[in-house]
Amino acid sequence: MAIQRILVLDDNTTNTLFFEVLLKDLGFEEVFISPTGADAIKIAEKNHIQFVICSWELSGMPGTVFIQKLRARKKRKYIPCVIYSKRMNEQDVQLTKELGFKNILPMPFEKAKAKELLSEIIEHENNIDPKEVAIRKIEMYMSDGQPGEAFKMFNDSLFQPGPFRNHALVAAAEVFIGLSKYDKAKKCVSDVLERHPDDYKALQLKAKLASRDGSHEEAIEILKGLMDRSPRNLSTRVNLGAAYVTADRFDEAKQVFEGVLEEDPDNQNAKDHMATVAFSQGNFSLAEQLIAETENGNELARIFNNMAISQVNEGHHDTGIQTYENAIRLLADKTRLYLLHYNLGLAYRKKGDLEKGLKVLGECYLSAPDFEKAYVAIARVYKEMKKKGLTPDPGIIREIKDKRAEHAQKLSA
Repeated sequence: MAIQRILVLDDNTTNTLFFEVLLKDLGFEEVFISPTGADAIKIAEKNHIQFVICSWELSGMPGTVFIQKLRARKKRKYIPCVIYSKRMNEQDVQLTKELGFKNILPMPFEKAKAKELLSEIIEHENNIDPKEVAIRKIEMYMSDGQPGEAFKMFNDSLFQPGPFRNHALVAAAEVFIGLSKYDKAKKCVSDVLERHPDDYKALQLKAKLASRDGSHEEAIEILKGLMDRSPRNLSTRVNLGAAYVTADRFDEAKQVFEGVLEEDPDNQNAKDHMATVAFSQGNFSLAEQLIAETENGNELARIFNNMAISQVNEGHHDTGIQTYENAIRLLADKTRLYLLHYNLGLAYRKKGDLEKGLKVLGECYLSAPDFEKAYVAIARVYKEMKKKGLTPDPGIIREIKDKRAEHAQKLSA
């Protein structure tokens, strides 16, 4: 979709007038002006802004926070931005690199150079390279919790040497993490860091993989190093807090999240991770309040799922079952719940409650008939019940058979 709606954010009317005139010269009629970051976010939401020109030095919400807040919503993840500044320190420059901005416009403005830069960016966005389009689709599938669909987007050309290889490898690492293929994810991350040891996204993923492996100190040290380099990067700070949560260092996690929320009170990622702390401590009402506006239901489901799996594996079946049930209630309208239902059914089976296990596994399969592991688990529980002389609920069995036949018919059509 060609860029049409542009937002200029600055509390200096001389600067906004400069860009308003320049954009009109370039043929743009839908130009919106905002003096504050809070107002700009509302304008971006209401008017479906496609391109942003932003002063780095702003009163109230600084440009450092505004840009990150703007792109926090999935639908604005790739919105192009031009930043201009009279004075950017080393940390500012580092942050813009980590956020993927190469378009820094120095001041005072030179009209010809400003027009050339804006034209180049708009031309690029209106004619995005097919490889970049494919990578963005992969990342959007991951945002929607669909690593299988993201994997289908892979092709050899994405990973050939060129300007998109590192981006493609980082996206692939995310997909492999989503598919629990951690060795392949590590290989992708290593390939990037071998050529670019300071690659921000690859280092973030290296920390995530270390946390998954239980190497908590390694993950925390990587993220602390990134914070030292770029302390205003809110994503790094949230990820550090998440690493503390994984390491059961809740007080340090809270301190990090509170610091993020002090700068950006609406930061949903920080709220989501604060919710995991509240959840683990039994404060479900606070957890529910914090995730009311979340778009990260898939990640929260993964965290709660791992928490419950650990409890069940330690023999605390009732605690694990309660964790699953609370998670399902909290995330009812935030994500697909079939994995939580699946593992809840297995938890009931481990506890010895085969009847309840069959019922929950049936709910899982009926909601996701393409999830074959649920059907296999149902068959096993069914056999176990028969062996013990128990009678499976004929209504559930009939529903499952009907759903399986319906799904098979769809696949063959």
